[in-house]
Parts: sequence; C-alpha cells; structure tokens
Amino acid sequence: MAERLAAARGHRESVESIARALRRLRARDHGDGGVWGRRCLRRFGVPDAVADRVRWLGQYHGRATDLPATICAELLRPWDRPPVSESRAGVWVVLGWTGLALRRRDWPAAERHLERARAFADRIEAAAVVERALVGAFLAHRTASDQVDPLLDRAEVALRGGALTPADRACLAARLTDQRAYALNRPRTGPPDPRAALALYAALPDDAPPFARCRKANGMAWSLRRLGRTDEARTWAERSVQDAGDAGSLRLRAMALHALAGLQDPPTARQTEARARQIARHLEDAELRHRFRLG
Repeated sequence: MAERLAAARGHRESVESIARALRRLRARDHGDGGVWGRRCLRRFGVPDAVADRVRWLGQYHGRATDLPATICAELLRPWDRPPVSESRAGVWVVLGWTGLALRRRDWPAAERHLERARAFADRIEAAAVVERALVGAFLAHRTASDQVDPLLDRAEVALRGGALTPADRACLAARLTDQRAYALNRPRTGPPDPRAALALYAALPDDAPPFARCRKANGMAWSLRRLGRTDEARTWAERSVQDAGDAGSLRLRAMALHALAGLQDPPTARQTEARARQIARHLEDAELRHRFRLG
C-alpha cells in the first residue's frame, strides 16, 4: 500500500515514511483518518462490503425502498459522515437521502440532497450517474421543471456506455422507460399518448429481473387501460402483482395492486385498493398515498 501511495503521489514522500503513517493510522479507532486516511480513500476507496451496503441504500430498485421511511433514515444516518461521505461511495448515501425525500414528497429537501450528489461530479460509477439522473428527472417532473427530458437523455447515455452488472442495467433501463412512458401517459401539457407509452413498455424484455418485469407489466396495464383494452390490461396487472411478489417488494406490490384495482368490479376493487393503501401507510410513503388518491 505504501508503495502504491508513494507512486500515486510521484514519490514526494518515501515509502518508509508512508508505511509509518499507515501503521499509526491502523492503530487509531476513531476520527476521520487525517491526511493519510483521506489519501487512502482517494487511492483505494472504501472496502467492497461498505460500498455494497451504501449502494443498496441508495438504489431505488434495491430493497431499501421497501422499508418504512423512518427506518431508512436511521440506516442512512450512520453512513453520512467521514470516511464514507468523503469517498466515491458516499454518493449512494446522498442518493438514498434524495430518494427518501422524494418518497416523502419533500421537494426542497430532495433538491438539496441532489445538489450534494452533483458535487461528486464524474468521479462515481456508471450506476450512480444513471441513478442521479433518474431521480433528478423524477424531481423535475414533480416540480414542473423543463429538465426532465435532458436528464433522461443523460441517464440513457450513461446507461448505454457505462460498466454495469446485467441486473442493474436491466432495472435501470426499465426505470428509464417507465419515466419516459409516465410522461406520455400523464403529460403536464397536451393530450396523453398511451399508444406511444405502450410501445415503450412492450419493447422491454420479459427475461429480466423481477423488478424490471414488474415495471413493464405495471406500465403495460396502465397503458392498455387508457386505450380501453380492459381484458389485456387486467392480465398484465395480475402479472405485475405476481412479479412484485417474486421481487419481494412491498412498494412494487402496492403499485401493482393499485393498477389491478382500477380494472376490477367495484366491491373487489375497494378491497384491493385498501390493501395497496395499507402497504403505503406501513411504508410511510407519502408519494404512494398521493398516487393512490389520483387513481
């Protein structure tokens, strides 16, 4: 490690002096690690186990969104400090706060956290670049900003060229499609275009992780319903409920049940909608409750 740090700094310090500093650092059990701690972070990053944990907290298609909002906050808070906050992995903590603010419909807080995420610039992994653009576009749509399409375009470029795991690529692609199609089904100006939205959803693959399959099925159901193709829409809505179960996601299940309720007879729909609302309350999810009121 000392040799690699010395080489990275052009041998401005000797390997021996850096090794002594690292031994002193190893003996410390508190604080931010000082100068050499920060240099180690810049050169080596945080351990993989830490990076995986904070990425789990920051990804919308991860399981953190299936926890109550207060629990998410408790899990994020310990990581939002040095050394993690000063590392490249720290962007995931900030994105986790951003997603939590969006779930709470706290747009000013979401913008503050998103500004922190932008400060990481381009020194972050491709998945974080796409995530940052997608949550930024979601916020822009909710606040009637004109940045929705530019941010979604940025997400698409990063998704196309970035190094991503197959699962992340599939889930992020489904989210990107869902956000583009949502703007077609619920445009801020002009008439809706469910036919174009349906084409976007239909192009998504069926052999994808459960999260991505659920987003496709849910979107197909909503678009077909708007086109008056009720029987097909009901089939896709039922499939969405099943895919949400396969994903083990409460949040996806609530959204799938809500879509299904709109295609059932009134007595059954009331029961299904009540189940969806109960999940939203359990998750302390103001955004879901808002969607369910809109229908």
